[in-house]
Amino acid sequence: MSRNLKHHQALDELVTNALLALYGNIRLQGGFWSVKKRNEQLVKFIKPKLKKSQFSTCKPEIKTMLSIGRSATGNLERKLWDVNRLNLEYRAKFSQVDELYIMLSGLFEQHQFPSMLENSEKDLEKDTLYMKEKGIESGFDEDNNQIKPLAMTVKTERLKALIEAVQASGIYRVEIDHVDEHEVIHLLLHRKESPSRD
Repeated sequence: MSRNLKHHQALDELVTNALLALYGNIRLQGGFWSVKKRNEQLVKFIKPKLKKSQFSTCKPEIKTMLSIGRSATGNLERKLWDVNRLNLEYRAKFSQVDELYIMLSGLFEQHQFPSMLENSEKDLEKDTLYMKEKGIESGFDEDNNQIKPLAMTVKTERLKALIEAVQASGIYRVEIDHVDEHEVIHLLLHRKESPSRD
């Protein structure tokens, strides 16, 4: 996964979770929360992330956030909303090929389903998704928009978990095409209709 994409995903996760944690605490405790109290809560949530490897690509941003949150005139909540807006603008530029790549990377990182290009000379590894290079190339147009279902094969006993993980993004629908005599499951990855980004 490219460093820029990893950075974007880590920062997006950090900002989203920090704001959710803040608003969850405000709702639980109730009352008026000053900017100072909000900053303290956000700093308390964000500080431990400095030591987590998944946020290593955005350490400079985390240090800046902590500095803003500790400043007497800082407003970390506003800064997080600014970062969130930039993340949404960045995400809006993703092509459908990028979204496929992100989904496949997430399947590996979060659910231990790696993906590979199919090689007829090698045996299929269990819990690995295989796609044919020609199938990928013909599945997208020149603008990187998916124009037909993408064929995938997998040998797994965790089919339900795989399908749920793929469909959790809301972008794809998985169709089981058939299971062959070698217990290889043939799937079709359909892109759901999405609203226009205009």
